[in-house]
Amino acid sequence: MVLDTSGSMDRGTLARALGAIASYSASRDVPAARVVFCDAVAYDAGYMATEEIASSVKVRGRGGTVLQPGIDLLERSRDFPSDAPILIITDGECDCVVVKREHAFLLPRGATLPFRARGPLFRIAQG
Repeated sequence: MVLDTSGSMDRGTLARALGAIASYSASRDVPAARVVFCDAVAYDAGYMATEEIASSVKVRGRGGTVLQPGIDLLERSRDFPSDAPILIITDGECDCVVVKREHAFLLPRGATLPFRARGPLFRIAQG
C-alpha cells in the first residue's frame, strides 16, 4: 500500500485508514502488507505484520504530497509480487498518478482526486 503521509492528512484519517487495512487484512488471513509512506519522497517501511499496522506504525513524512515515487517503488521492486495490487490511501490533495497494475484508492468521505481514477475508489468510514 502507498500511504499519503503529507501534512494535509490528519492523524484521525491516518488512524482510520490503517485500522481499515489491518481489519481487512486480518479478515482475509493476510499476514503482512508492504507499506510505503509518501509525502514529498517515498519511505519504504517494507513488509509489516497485520497486527503491527493496526497498533504500532511509526508514520514517516508530514511534508508535501507526491505519491508517484511510492507507486514506482512498488512496481519496480523485485520483492513485491508482480501480480499484487496496490492500495493508494490519500485525502486527494496529491499529484496525478499513473499505476500500471491492478490498484484501488481509499479516500475520506467527501474527498476527491485531482484526476479520473482508473481503479476502484473506496471511502474511509468516519470515526
